[in-house]
Amino acid sequence: MVLLMRLQSIQVPSFFLCPISLDLMKDPVTLCTGMTYDRSSIEKWLDEGNLTCPATNQLLGSTVVTPNHTLRRLIQDWCVLNQSNGVERIPTPKLPARPEEVKAMLEDLKYGINVHETVRRLRSLSRESDKNKRLVVESGAVQELVSLLVLPENDCQSPKRDWVEFMEEILATIVLISSADVTPSSYTASSRQMACICWFLKNGQIEAKVNAAVVLESITSSSDLKGSIADLEGVIETLVQLLKEKYYLKAVKASLRCLLTLCATRRNRIRTVEAGGVAALVEFLPGAETRGTLERALRILELLASCAEGREAISGHALAIPVLLKLILRASVTSIEHAVVVLYMLSEYSVNASDVRKEIVQVGGFPRLLLLLQTECTQRTKGKAIKLLKKLRPIWNECPCSPGERALSSVGSI
Repeated sequence: MVLLMRLQSIQVPSFFLCPISLDLMKDPVTLCTGMTYDRSSIEKWLDEGNLTCPATNQLLGSTVVTPNHTLRRLIQDWCVLNQSNGVERIPTPKLPARPEEVKAMLEDLKYGINVHETVRRLRSLSRESDKNKRLVVESGAVQELVSLLVLPENDCQSPKRDWVEFMEEILATIVLISSADVTPSSYTASSRQMACICWFLKNGQIEAKVNAAVVLESITSSSDLKGSIADLEGVIETLVQLLKEKYYLKAVKASLRCLLTLCATRRNRIRTVEAGGVAALVEFLPGAETRGTLERALRILELLASCAEGREAISGHALAIPVLLKLILRASVTSIEHAVVVLYMLSEYSVNASDVRKEIVQVGGFPRLLLLLQTECTQRTKGKAIKLLKKLRPIWNECPCSPGERALSSVGSI
């Protein structure tokens, strides 16, 4: 439709337009019914499980599509004739990758044949189309690429530039093909490969750090390796530092995803607290740009609040309680749930629980929690909020600004 808006003053032949997208076709292909569509549109239609022709509604005897070279050349000629009207010539499309071609490349990787060139070809192929990317992933390329991530045998403190660039290219390729819209297959990494990934997380340039964090999260989310991360010096510390890259959202997202996975174990939670994770998370919350990043940050805080070290760090941060309370009634249902649970855990299990309750009341938490009960929140949120209000009520009744028992009764019994 974007192209049509650009060409609205030009009469485009109707048979140049894809019946699905209504846009000028860039790679026309024909179905067994004789109808022609743009490749990206019809492949998306077929990938969604449709077995009929979109235009005729006929049941397809075959889902194989045939490139319509004649029509493509006609469209290209028409674009050239209309260049003076701002029409750009569509490039000649490349054929989709064939399964046997990808399989041969993976065999080359496995046996160390032209490894550098093969990685570049895989990356180039994946960039050409989402279909190629899905084919590469489904062929098991990620595991083969991970197996190439090995530290050099010589001094790791000053590795050769060629090795660094090649490893960075492998990490970038893994991240690129892992973004394919397919169910990711699980893959593993040996201790040597994990050491290489962690080396780039700690020592690489910012883009390499981000790619290493993405790969680390993918590996540890489907294995038992997350428990061993606490033993690796500098890994969690680097992830906490990435949280502070507020002008590089990609780094923040990668860090949050990785920390959320790693904090599934108690040792990693304690390590995150010791690395300054609480302060980084609390200071990130007010400026969180997306709903997803806010929810992940609060979920990590909830995990950290499940250990004594985390509760002590959260309650000891001057902004923590005010920021958490401010999110109530303002954030998403999920974010509010995490915020309320953290507040409840602080007020119930912290060593300084009485001080926490007083602070919650002092910064206006009691009426805010009462209002929360009147909204459509989750049962878990409501349950924790009610328990928290019961703990806060004696302090609130002694507060000069309290409306008293009579006013509170109008809100309902808690």
